[in-house]
Amino acid sequence: MEVQCPTCSAEFAVPDTISVVTCPYCGTTFKVESKEKVGEHFFFPPIGKDPAGLLLKFISREYGAPADIVDARVKEKILHYVPVHFFYIHGNLMGSTAEEVMFIGIPAVRKFKELLRDYPFPVIGKRFFDENIVKKGKYYEPEIDRNTAEKEAISKVVAAIREEARDSGDRFSEERLNLDVHYQGLVHYPIWEVHYEYGGEEFHGFIDGADGRVIEARYPMTSEARKKAGVLGGGILAAGIVAGIIFGTIGGVWGFLGGFIPGLAGAVPILFKSAHRIQTTGQIRRVYEHIHFRP
Repeated sequence: MEVQCPTCSAEFAVPDTISVVTCPYCGTTFKVESKEKVGEHFFFPPIGKDPAGLLLKFISREYGAPADIVDARVKEKILHYVPVHFFYIHGNLMGSTAEEVMFIGIPAVRKFKELLRDYPFPVIGKRFFDENIVKKGKYYEPEIDRNTAEKEAISKVVAAIREEARDSGDRFSEERLNLDVHYQGLVHYPIWEVHYEYGGEEFHGFIDGADGRVIEARYPMTSEARKKAGVLGGGILAAGIVAGIIFGTIGGVWGFLGGFIPGLAGAVPILFKSAHRIQTTGQIRRVYEHIHFRP
């Protein structure tokens, strides 16, 4: 049968025998018959895969990682249940095309605030809270309340609308702003922390316990890979200088900059990477990060 979400109005099919469903578009959990929203405390069950295996296998595919790092000695695996406030927010600017619909999770403990900043949490998959999870991992009580988290979530949506309005040449004002905010509940989210040893040094990484993605991982880069990266970065920089000189004979200073700057922009991240033996990587990339040496 077809049901309609009371929050985002999306329609989707569910089996006739189900009485409580979670919207796959905005994450709202509600009763099928009455459309009454139910529950405010949930958790995501962890997947049944070895987090250390997932971490080391991912690292082994990264540029410059030692070939035998998959055989590194795993020292510790810790399952953290991190409290996250979830919100569904629809905002728009009246009389404008600027509009944003966001599903936002705000971590409620400071320890994981930076690690999970702007993290793309999944919309569906959560279950009603089970007290047994407290015994199965390191459980955290919320340090940040719902109202504080809601203000942070709203600020993210407003910033996105403001930027969208600016890009379209429109004027942003608070008076024209419409916001529809729905609290989706407090969710305890599983995060695996893995510590491993390689070459007498200890490294660590964090894995999304709900879907197995590597959030962040540190690994040693081989000296051979660092040399190759240095040569590549130096070559790109040299090419930029040559291009700048050629274009400079035609367009003067602006011609030189037009040829040199692209080479500099391409070389700096690679040279920066070659200068550091310990690398940080992950499957969850932020929009501001440079992505190099992807397999």
